[in-house]
Amino acid sequence: MKKATSQDVARLAGVSQATVSLILNNSDKITFSSETKEKVFAAAQELGYELPRRKKRPPKKSSRMLLVLTPTLTNPYYSELIQAVEDYADSLGYRVIVCNTFRKSDLEKYYLDTFLGGHVDGVIYTFLPSFPHLIEQVSATTPVVLIGEKQEDMAICSIELSNVNAGAMLAEHLYQLGHRKLAFLSTPFNQFTLARGQRLEGIRKQLESHGLTNALEAIVEDLRAETDMQDDGLPYEYAVGRRLAAEFLRRKGEATALIGVNDMTALGILNELQTQGFRVPRDYSVCGFDNIFASGVTTPSLTTIDHHLYTRCRSAVDMILAQNEKRSAAQPAMVNKIEYTPQLIQRGSTGPRGADR
Repeated sequence: MKKATSQDVARLAGVSQATVSLILNNSDKITFSSETKEKVFAAAQELGYELPRRKKRPPKKSSRMLLVLTPTLTNPYYSELIQAVEDYADSLGYRVIVCNTFRKSDLEKYYLDTFLGGHVDGVIYTFLPSFPHLIEQVSATTPVVLIGEKQEDMAICSIELSNVNAGAMLAEHLYQLGHRKLAFLSTPFNQFTLARGQRLEGIRKQLESHGLTNALEAIVEDLRAETDMQDDGLPYEYAVGRRLAAEFLRRKGEATALIGVNDMTALGILNELQTQGFRVPRDYSVCGFDNIFASGVTTPSLTTIDHHLYTRCRSAVDMILAQNEKRSAAQPAMVNKIEYTPQLIQRGSTGPRGADR
């Protein structure tokens, strides 16, 4: 079988041979659109094209800088994650550049174009990349690590958490407390936030294991562009919790326990219930995911899932440094995936069905 050439890739992608060369070599001389890059990467993958081997260059000088991309800073989960990365990186003599994408793919692309190409020693994603083919190509020259989301078919290093297991843990906790009808309140589902659907899947599967096939109601925010702040100044995810809890109460839902897709949403649920005169956990149990600081100091304190955040952040930094060491030693980089087991944190917001604790 004839070996694919860059000309073949150019023909399939509908671009020039020079464009193929610049994109696949991760050149920063010209900026291409994300669509063009995706077409080139897809064509190269389809044809099995490999870049010609070049003479070994001297090891790239370390910038001792890491880039962290975050989708929002209004959710304390991300600010706590960034703090953990910065703290550990600083202990190793590295500095961290934090870029908030506001969940906008064009802004994410801008930051990648700005900082890749020798400016940073590695990239830490705290959400699923909008351009997976591009990121897989980038990882061939600059280490990339994904924290949090679990995506089996993405060929980049990751520090994963089983969100399905996390959902199952909360469902089992509520089942043991006597709850047989649950409601899951969530921000919109989309292809870049798989954790939301995975948590719902874990809850549903655990209930089904007890023979409860119609015990879960999912109330999901309308699919629309997410924004960090609402018109009233409230963080988006907190506002969604309040809004969906009000909708649940208006519809007189049967659930006796309400699960927020994360702690910020759960705190909104908790506040709305209390505003309308309901007592937690006597009238309703409430829980969330992430174990952010606020979940432990609210009244009542929030039952949640801990993700071993600091440990995972340390692992992400270590993984980047290890990948760079392998490159310096002319060893092939490997795609490492580490998965941590979530932990249930039981607090005052959950109790036996219909009774004081």
